[in-house]
This record gives sequence, structure tokens and C-alpha cells, in this order.
Amino acid sequence: MNLFTSDIDWAPEEVIADTLSLFSKYNVKCTFFCTHESNVINSIKSDKNFELGIHPNFLPLMNNKEGSINEAFDKVLNIVPDAKGIRSHSLVQSTPLIDIIKEYGLKYEANSLLPYKKDINPIKLWNGIIKVMHNFEDDIHFMYNHSFNDTIIKQYASRLNVYCMHPIHIFLNTDTQQTYDSAKKYYHEPKELIKHRNTSKFGTRDLLIQLLENHYEHFNNSFTVYNYLQNENII
Repeated sequence: MNLFTSDIDWAPEEVIADTLSLFSKYNVKCTFFCTHESNVINSIKSDKNFELGIHPNFLPLMNNKEGSINEAFDKVLNIVPDAKGIRSHSLVQSTPLIDIIKEYGLKYEANSLLPYKKDINPIKLWNGIIKVMHNFEDDIHFMYNHSFNDTIIKQYASRLNVYCMHPIHIFLNTDTQQTYDSAKKYYHEPKELIKHRNTSKFGTRDLLIQLLENHYEHFNNSFTVYNYLQNENII
């Protein structure tokens, strides 16, 4: 089973809409972890093909800047009040944070990346929160200098695979760190970003389209993260 997730990471509307259009085209479900107010995201809140989780940023707190954990939670939960899951920006996690996740009424956290690992079955933590791991992430893949022609995981095995892909890398078709570095100064300028889209090598966008096409062909259905946990009686 393949589950698809995406961290919004403050991407502009056109970039988010671009990612949504690909999942809609292939009728494959996806869980989006949200960082900010977005009209595009608001437009899919009632769409059963998409689950909206939260993607709070705790990094400023780690850098001794103003704010609090609760403020970081409240900011994104005001945008997605019905969220069931959380993935922290940069996968920040700790034992106390998991207890705070429970206090906020969330059901699962998705803060553990195990690159290319075969066994990533969800596990129940001490307080009932479910830990959902992922074994593929686009930016980590190119940081390893791996080609996007190969995910390094078996896509159609009976085991669970969880993909994390970012709208900015899908939009740019990022294949290397250099491709992203040359474009990121235009992060909030889609008209400039598109000029830096990789069109010469197989990249993130090409891989996602391939995965969606193959998923559509090999599986009768797809799940968001929360739907999967319900279907497997984990929650």
C-alpha cells in the first residue's frame, strides 16, 4: 500500500494548486500538512480525496525567538481545526511534544523519516498517539544524490510505503540540490519559478506522475493517512 503526503511549507497558491491538480487528475488521495492560510487549501476542506493535517514550525523556539509551543499549535489549528494529524516542520519532535499533541486532541504524528526502510508499520505510543513513519522524501532523496528514476523502495509490495513530497519540488521538478538552490530566491514568485523548472532530467514531478499513474493502474483505491489508520483498525 502506498500513502501520499505533502508538506505545504508556505508555498504560493499557484504552486499548491499545481500539486492538487495532479492528485485530482489521477484520483489518488493525499494528506496535506498545512502551514498557512490558503484559499486553495480552503477549497478542498470538504473533498474526501484530501486530508488536511497541521505542519507547525517550532524552529523559531529552538533559536530563542519569541513565541511558544502553544502559539505554534494554535496558529495552524485555527486554519485546520479538524486536523487529526501533525507533521512538524523539519520533523521536530520530542517526548514532551508527543504529550502536547495528545492534549490538543490529535490522533497521530508523522515526524519520523526512515529513508528507504522496508518495515514502517505505524505504532501506538505510550499515550495512544499513533506514530506514522515515512520512507521516502523528495528533498532527502536529492540530498543523497540519488536519481529520481529509482525510489529505492518496492512500490507495489504488500507492505506500507509512505511518500512525502513538497509542492515546491513538484512544481520545479527538482532533481538536485543545485536545481532548488538556483530557484529558491523566487519561492513566492511562481512566474519566475516556472522559468527554473527542470526539464532536462527526471525529477520530483516526473516521479510523482509516474507513481500516480502506476498507483491508478495497480490499486483499486487509495487512502489518506487517517483513513488508512481507520481501515487497518489502528485508530
